Amino acid sequence: MKHLLTSILALLALTACDTTASLKDLRKAEPNSDLYYATLASLYQDYAEAELKVYDWWSSKYFADKGLLAAYGKDIQPENPDNWDISEAEKRTLRAAREVLMTNLTPQAKHQQPRAAAQAVMFYDCWVENQEEGWETEQIETCRDEFYSALGKMSELETPVAAADIPPTTPPVETTSSILYFPFDDDKLAGLALDALAQLIDYVKSTKNAKVVLNGHADRAGPDQYNFTLSERRSRFVLDRLLAAGVDPGRISYFAFGETDPEVATDDGVQEPANRRVEIFLE
Repeated sequence: MKHLLTSILALLALTACDTTASLKDLRKAEPNSDLYYATLASLYQDYAEAELKVYDWWSSKYFADKGLLAAYGKDIQPENPDNWDISEAEKRTLRAAREVLMTNLTPQAKHQQPRAAAQAVMFYDCWVENQEEGWETEQIETCRDEFYSALGKMSELETPVAAADIPPTTPPVETTSSILYFPFDDDKLAGLALDALAQLIDYVKSTKNAKVVLNGHADRAGPDQYNFTLSERRSRFVLDRLLAAGVDPGRISYFAFGETDPEVATDDGVQEPANRRVEIFLE
């Protein structure tokens, strides 16, 4: 038995050395000059370090490898949930979230919101990896919520229509849209999502005369009427913050859609983070 225990410990030690080689290389890698790739590499390193501390050698090496690719300026694809051992119900949610992420993960987003774009990719991967393990509910929720918070920041992009592309008689137009994701059964924001709202308010104030439209939404976890009221309270939360910052109330319209216009279609009674949101349009 003693010899068997010694052999097992020796095997673990060899495995640890082998699987942390990528992490050692990542620790020594020079930061990429591009802020998106530099941030992504740093986030993957932090995650690989955390996995190492709990003796998850495989995950530590896997995410350190992704960090090295980011450090070298290589494009990193968010994990495909179909490649992980996750229940079909959870895969549907993750697939929908990945589709939204890939739609928003444009060169423009990486340039204008490099930190948020990097956070969205890494926290999505964190969500997938923890969902496969399936037992640490708090960690799953943290990764998921941080992902949606980062995704909300990514949507704060200025998308001006170039004057050269508009007929001479048409005035230049600028349209901006953002999405803020709310916690379950809550009408208030906190943490990174609240920071994103503060940045949005600064931008709204700088636009002077643009009209602001707030559309509140809820998932299908509660009764229809309750969800309508909840979506209205979410719109009101953003409205109140805008008014408190001195934005002219005449510029703002707000609406509530309850559970009638989901970003991700679900069955009744299903909690879906992507549907707990307020969409903000500047027109």
